[in-house]
Amino acid sequence: MTERRLTYNEALVEASRNDELLSQFDRLYGTNLLGRGAPIEVAIDKATGRLEADVKMFVAFFDDVIWSRVPKEAR
Repeated sequence: MTERRLTYNEALVEASRNDELLSQFDRLYGTNLLGRGAPIEVAIDKATGRLEADVKMFVAFFDDVIWSRVPKEAR
C-alpha cells in the first residue's frame, strides 16, 4: 500500500490545527494565534492587522522550520 503524501497546503493546515504547536509558537514569538485574552484584545488584533501579521509569521516559520526540512522525496 502506498502512503499518501500531504501537499504543502495540507501540511500547513495540519500544523495550524495543532494547538500545542500554536501555543509554543505564541509563547516564543509573542503572537496570539490562539486568540487568548479578552475579546476586546482579540478584536483589536484583528482590526489593527496584527492577526494577519502573526499568521504571515507562522507561515514563514512553517516554511523554514517544518516544510523545508522534509526531504523532497517525502513530499
